[in-house]
Amino acid sequence: MSIYERLRPIFYPESIALVGITVANPTHWTRSFLDALARFEFQGPLYLVNLRGGEIEGRKVYRSLTEIPGCVEYVISLVAASAAPSLMKECAAKGVKIVHFCTSGFGETGEEEGIGLEAEIAKLARETGIRVIGPNGMGIYSPEARLSFNPRFPKESGFVGFISQSGGNSRRLVLESVWRGVRFSKVISFGNACDLNETDFLEYLTEDPKTRIIVLYLEGVKEGNRFLSALKRATREKTVILLKGGVTQGGAQATLGHTGSLAGNETTWDALCRQYGVIRVTSLEEITDVLVTLLFFPLPKGRNAILLGAGGGSSVEITDKFEKYGLRVPSLPQDIIDRLRSFTPAAGNILRNPIDYGQNIMEIEKLIETVNILTGYRGSDFLVTFFGAALAVYQGNNTSTEISEKLHQATVKGSSKPIAVVLAHDNLPNMAALIFPAVEKISATGAAVYYSFESAAKSIDLVLKHYHM
Repeated sequence: MSIYERLRPIFYPESIALVGITVANPTHWTRSFLDALARFEFQGPLYLVNLRGGEIEGRKVYRSLTEIPGCVEYVISLVAASAAPSLMKECAAKGVKIVHFCTSGFGETGEEEGIGLEAEIAKLARETGIRVIGPNGMGIYSPEARLSFNPRFPKESGFVGFISQSGGNSRRLVLESVWRGVRFSKVISFGNACDLNETDFLEYLTEDPKTRIIVLYLEGVKEGNRFLSALKRATREKTVILLKGGVTQGGAQATLGHTGSLAGNETTWDALCRQYGVIRVTSLEEITDVLVTLLFFPLPKGRNAILLGAGGGSSVEITDKFEKYGLRVPSLPQDIIDRLRSFTPAAGNILRNPIDYGQNIMEIEKLIETVNILTGYRGSDFLVTFFGAALAVYQGNNTSTEISEKLHQATVKGSSKPIAVVLAHDNLPNMAALIFPAVEKISATGAAVYYSFESAAKSIDLVLKHYHM
């Protein structure tokens, strides 16, 4: 039986029990798991367990697993670390296949008691055949199976699988990516990995037909040789992105206190990524930028960028950023300039490259014609339009946002060249509430949208390097 078949019940469970859910306090963190499963409308039997019994939102609360009349395949443990071994034994008696321990207080503490508890549940996993996720992790998000650990996650499935040693990072990446159109096939927050580890999940996602891109956030690796073999296979079949935590001395110490992992060194990981063709990033924000590039920015044939936007200073800055990352900003030939000049006033517009279209940026028909001419130019490989966020949401009026939306609806699908948008946001208090709806609206057209000149340039460069361009 392949690992895809063996681990499938983890991502598509037929029944779930939330053990240790709080009955008295509706705002307690344990309720978030119930909230998520209720919002996602999990289709199988969903059981609640608490020693006190009772009822939550019309659902019966059982005093133990043994009280549950039906089969339980998957247990999400919300109990304290000290109760974990006894719960494992109860799960074995009930015939449970998977237990996810989300609570902390295990090996990551560095204390003898926590280390001992983690070793004990690992031993019980081996003896009983129960597969364990965690401890100290948020578990599984599988939207196709209507399974989630966060009620705010999108219900729609996508093509990105994310394996994260950090629960907080798994939550952040999903919620920060949703604004820009990214959706996930599976997300795994596996914590301390006392049983199932990063290699198990990497092997699963490599075989998963619903996953095209695999993202890894790792602080350490449990089985080095097996992981390398799995990574080599994964990169042959899918695109792999890696964010490695704990590469500095201080960061390595921090990982010991987070998931109890040994970090490895910067030089080794860098060489490994180059050898296997892994896209290596340095932040969660870069993960999102690269995902947006891979998903919504068709691979250009080369590095020649045409930059079109508003503002002289912005034009200089975006050119510097793009050339910093090896993207070329070639001058336009005179015949292209003449074509643009035939319908574009000279005053307030600079028709070189970058093209400062500040005077006529709000005239959608002229802008679309300009884009069509620029993308038809043989010397260009892709086009990036750039707007300041203040312009995009000027005085609460979404005129520029609407222009970006119409621009992409009118040109992206019919264009022979990739087109992206940069909405460079201002650090002003009133901008945050306005910028994200603008980004979401433009992303809904299928556009690659970036928050800064540098993020656009760097992510496009990383993807081109990945394909050796």
